[in-house]
Amino acid sequence: MTISTHYAENSTPFAPSNASAAEAASGAGVGVLEKAMGLLNIVSLAPAPMTFTELLRAASLPKATLHRILATLMREGLLRHDPYTKSYKLGFRLLELAHEVWSDFDLRLAAQDEMVRLRDSISESVVLAVLDGENIVIVTSEDAGRGSGFTSKVGQRLPAHATSAGKAILAYLDPTRQAALLQSLTLTAYTSSTLTTLSALRGELDLTRARGYAIDRLEHNENVFSMAAPIFDIEGRPLGAVSIFSRPDRMNEARAHALSSSLIGSARTISHNAGGQFMSIAPRPTPEAERHFDVVCVTETRALLGEGPTWSPRDGALFWVDILTPAIHRYDVQTGSDVEVKLGSMVSVVIPKATGGLLVATPTGIMTFDEASKSLTSLCHPESDRPTNRYNDGKCDRMGRLWIGTLDMGTAANRGNLFRVDPDGTWKKMDSGFTVANGLGWSPDNKQMYFTDSSRRTIYTYDFDLRAGTISNRRPLITLPPTDGTPDGLTVDEEGCLWVAIWDAWRVSRYSPSGEELLRISMPVPRPTSCCFGGPHLDTLYVTSASVRLNEEALLAAPLSGSLFAIKIPGIRGLPDTTFAG
Repeated sequence: MTISTHYAENSTPFAPSNASAAEAASGAGVGVLEKAMGLLNIVSLAPAPMTFTELLRAASLPKATLHRILATLMREGLLRHDPYTKSYKLGFRLLELAHEVWSDFDLRLAAQDEMVRLRDSISESVVLAVLDGENIVIVTSEDAGRGSGFTSKVGQRLPAHATSAGKAILAYLDPTRQAALLQSLTLTAYTSSTLTTLSALRGELDLTRARGYAIDRLEHNENVFSMAAPIFDIEGRPLGAVSIFSRPDRMNEARAHALSSSLIGSARTISHNAGGQFMSIAPRPTPEAERHFDVVCVTETRALLGEGPTWSPRDGALFWVDILTPAIHRYDVQTGSDVEVKLGSMVSVVIPKATGGLLVATPTGIMTFDEASKSLTSLCHPESDRPTNRYNDGKCDRMGRLWIGTLDMGTAANRGNLFRVDPDGTWKKMDSGFTVANGLGWSPDNKQMYFTDSSRRTIYTYDFDLRAGTISNRRPLITLPPTDGTPDGLTVDEEGCLWVAIWDAWRVSRYSPSGEELLRISMPVPRPTSCCFGGPHLDTLYVTSASVRLNEEALLAAPLSGSLFAIKIPGIRGLPDTTFAG
């Protein structure tokens, strides 16, 4: 007699006992559930909707099994299928479930264990606060003891404008509510460091939103230094803030920046990553580079977000910015000196002007900057109708027109635009729907323009008409996988190859005009941000870098984070950077 061994995936071929059959069925059910959860995670982490073939490759499941699980997930509303693109994306049932969870969310209870863990890991007092009118209220705290110099009182009310928790929450309110609340605030001076003007407070809130955390520099109490990160609900609205409190002899701005990664991580843990941001808080391990070059640190500084290097033959200098300090830097290649000019608001672009001075981008518009008087004059403000957006990377085409991208300061998806600004200050929106608008460049023959959306991990190419100043036919040129770093700023060499700073991946990569990776240069920092060719012969690649949201361990491993680097690459020369024609 022959016994058939063909059986369904969720059944067993024979059942020696009821108990063992139940145990086997339970194990099979858990296995299917794990596969389904794995699929949901793969779809949620993908930068774009995935086709069946892509899912098959990513999940490593049998085709029939994948079909059955997908059918079940779609039936339950956990996945959606787009018949036009034949791709899968998360379903709306997940949103319904999330709202059911958040309707019964107890912030104080959710924060308790994570606050204890954070306190013990950094030996500083940790406080949870919520906004109540013009004040914040401490709802719970975990004090580090006498040595910390701070003891909180549950129920204590503190002014929102003079505390890190208050600023962390204010920065992420929706624009209408934020504007109304700011107008109603009484900006009382508690110390000499208190922000007492709306313009200064708004500038600080812009910085807070851009870097992901707020700092109280002895603004309410001269004996208390604090920092805070917002805790979001499922729709990205601030529920409250988790804060670190310390004495000024134990905490300064440099240590606060080094603790920011741990603090943001705790805020995300409390809310289970609700309203999660694009901002990364942990770089990847140091990879093996394919080739090693002599990478020289020419300016050792701890820039939070060094960006936008541009070479000026007129000045014999390299200009670059630290977006979050914020400051303009001028590096003189002859003397090796780096002069820093601090500004009162974020600055993301610095480009020499043909008529003298510099063109810079701030949250309040495109400005001209006079180096002698240190004065700013408005040129235009293409993004004036979106107060939560800021300008990011920008460069001039070879007719001297500025091309500049924007992003939401909280990195909300698809809110960024690409603008062209003409020498007379008139402007035009050229494209939209970006999340983190970034590196730009042009091919040597001016027929292609390159533009990066870092959140999609993609560098696009457009057909470019230099005379008309128009772009068309956008398509992906380079897309990095989720296991790699993120493309940031870029430049183009005389052979038409792209040099791209890869954020969180410790490298700069060279790509062919067709998008093939040709070379990797290992950097001594995890977060290179942008690059350009400079020097009298355009044969030196200058690379900026960032230290923002790197924890203390990462900074010990990469102490030069935030510095400016120079690399000589035999046989490679760049293309001249173009000044703004205005």
